[in-house]
Amino acid sequence: MNWLFLTLLSVLFASIASILQRVLMKDEKSNPYSYAIVFHLFLGFLNLGFAILYGSHFSLRSGNFFLLLLASGLWGACSIFLFKSLQLIEASEKTILSSLNVVFTIIASVIFLDEVFSGKKIFGTVIILASTLLVVSLKNVFKLNRGVVYVFIAAFFAGLALVVDSANVQHYNAIAYNTFQNFLTGFIILAFAPKALQQWRQFVQPSFLKRMLPLGIFSTAQGILYLTALTYGGNTAQVGTIRQASTIVTVFLAIIFLKERNNLWRKLLAAVLVTLGVFLLH
Repeated sequence: MNWLFLTLLSVLFASIASILQRVLMKDEKSNPYSYAIVFHLFLGFLNLGFAILYGSHFSLRSGNFFLLLLASGLWGACSIFLFKSLQLIEASEKTILSSLNVVFTIIASVIFLDEVFSGKKIFGTVIILASTLLVVSLKNVFKLNRGVVYVFIAAFFAGLALVVDSANVQHYNAIAYNTFQNFLTGFIILAFAPKALQQWRQFVQPSFLKRMLPLGIFSTAQGILYLTALTYGGNTAQVGTIRQASTIVTVFLAIIFLKERNNLWRKLLAAVLVTLGVFLLH
């Protein structure tokens, strides 16, 4: 199967998941640690179901367990700050700003994986940064609020995590790896924030489960597709940058389903710039 097709399909599913995350976290009283723990454990069980269904090979000895722990910790930190940001800013803004993770991915890929960073890629990076500034100044005033800072931090962790994933998935079955990683991520967050599960009654309510199930399914599918694309010939920089095309898809979905129409033309311009930057990086 073609790695580009898998990556583009993961883009669509990731965009839908972003919209569903915003719906889940729109209440400012929501605890991002609790939601991150439940989210990753839920994904772990969904991936486990897929792994059993497809007969995936489970073996922690297949790869480097330290790198598996590192990836899990990085994704855990990313999830916490993303959930925090979604309480404060719109899904479309979060998606555009989080495109910065591709910059961190490419820098880390050049340093640790010896991948090439050409002049065209530098230009693409500049365009992505310009679109980020456009979103930060949506109200015509350059202002870094907490939501924006949280997205920047999440983008940093996600960029590093993508590089570690690229190294790990060469030694693990993609579905089995996603299972290990999500369970470990959930338990790592729980170890640092054990009080987060005091809200456990909320997580067994039918209204919560009704929202979490589709989010889990789309998040699981996009994660498996992304990891599988890495095993079918796509390198870290290629897959990581093309996935940023989800920016435009998410902006349009947010306009249609979440009615996020403030500063509409500026958001659309920023989304187009991000996508142009992505293809230059590719």
